[in-house]
Amino acid sequence: MPFASSGVYTPASGAESAAPGGLIQSAVWNSIFTDISSALTLLGQQLYGTTAVTTTPYVPVSTDAFLLVNKTSAVTVNLPTAASRNGYPLIIKDNSGAAQTNNITINPNGSDTIEGLTSLTVNVAWGGFALYPVTGGWVIQP
Repeated sequence: MPFASSGVYTPASGAESAAPGGLIQSAVWNSIFTDISSALTLLGQQLYGTTAVTTTPYVPVSTDAFLLVNKTSAVTVNLPTAASRNGYPLIIKDNSGAAQTNNITINPNGSDTIEGLTSLTVNVAWGGFALYPVTGGWVIQP
């Protein structure tokens, strides 16, 4: 895995030891680009991965990066603790393609809050937003 648990990327062996006039070794070259491809794939999956929402309350896990809402009825999302997110936001996006009148109710976990609120209800038709974990809960970035 090219990322440490703290999110720091470590290049493959040989990626930073090239010298002018040195030979390019195919095995080293291939391992470098395999490593870079793996890292970019991981980032892409975090940016574009989706998790389906059911009509029952959904709890995003600490590794979910993107929540796609495409429902014709009200949805409840029960957030994990902000501390479990390690600083990574949760992006919530409407994918219904129509102006819906249905709401999404977002409940923080335990003593966490969302912008100081104990619960947040928004209309899913207004597009999307990101919830960023901070000490004590979540803040919103449209």
